[in-house]
Amino acid sequence: MTPLYLSLLIVATLIIAALAFYAGKLFAKLRRQNVDLEQAALAQQSVIKQHNKKLVDSIRLIAKAISEQQCELSEGAIRICRLLEKIYVAQDENFPIQYPALHELDTFLADYPTHAAYKALKRQERMRFDVKRAQYEDRLRETIEQESLTLKTFTPAS
Repeated sequence: MTPLYLSLLIVATLIIAALAFYAGKLFAKLRRQNVDLEQAALAQQSVIKQHNKKLVDSIRLIAKAISEQQCELSEGAIRICRLLEKIYVAQDENFPIQYPALHELDTFLADYPTHAAYKALKRQERMRFDVKRAQYEDRLRETIEQESLTLKTFTPAS
């Protein structure tokens, strides 16, 4: 064995050892990142679950109020539709198709003036809006009450 051959063998061994050490560090870092990602995903799922629970509780409460006639249909429809929009579900449940009367009333009321704009209207205009709204509510009352009964036990698909 010549000294040149021996020194090349030592250098090659050192290079291989350094590369193996570096690869080990990268694998350890990758493993740590995967664990961190899993923990972040679990934390996010927990936050979503808590968020959905609050929304579901509110939907059930409003549905109960509608079915017990403690809440106007218009107000209940608007509130429920806004809450349904905010629920996170993994797969689209298409709530407007599941609860068509609530969404129909909500869509009808979308262009109605509210708060200060409503108060700024003349008395006759307000009465005209109120009569139209009451007629629309009466037409949808039975269906909305049925949908409210369903929503009292509402549970979104996970």
